[in-house]
Amino acid sequence: MDPASFSSLLHALIPIVSVLAVFGLPAGIIFIIKNHTLRMKELELESQRMPQSTDQRLLAIEERLAHIEGALTGQAALPATTQDRASLLEGPPDAARLRTR
Repeated sequence: MDPASFSSLLHALIPIVSVLAVFGLPAGIIFIIKNHTLRMKELELESQRMPQSTDQRLLAIEERLAHIEGALTGQAALPATTQDRASLLEGPPDAARLRTR
């Protein structure tokens, strides 16, 4: 594309981009504010329904985290119990022996 045609194309796009910015930006801001308010209300309701026991609360958080990880990675959910998760963090049995040498 030669510079003359690029310049004329750029001058033709300026009004289109400015109209989109003028009318689209306020709509986008309103959408973000409404979405944030709705999410805060959902979290508030969820916290009221959440069990009061620490173990139950931890299990609920781990379940929610497993759902999020599954949605992001597209894989099956990770083990739900803390013992199963701790076993994933352990190294191979020969790791301690290799460090002493």
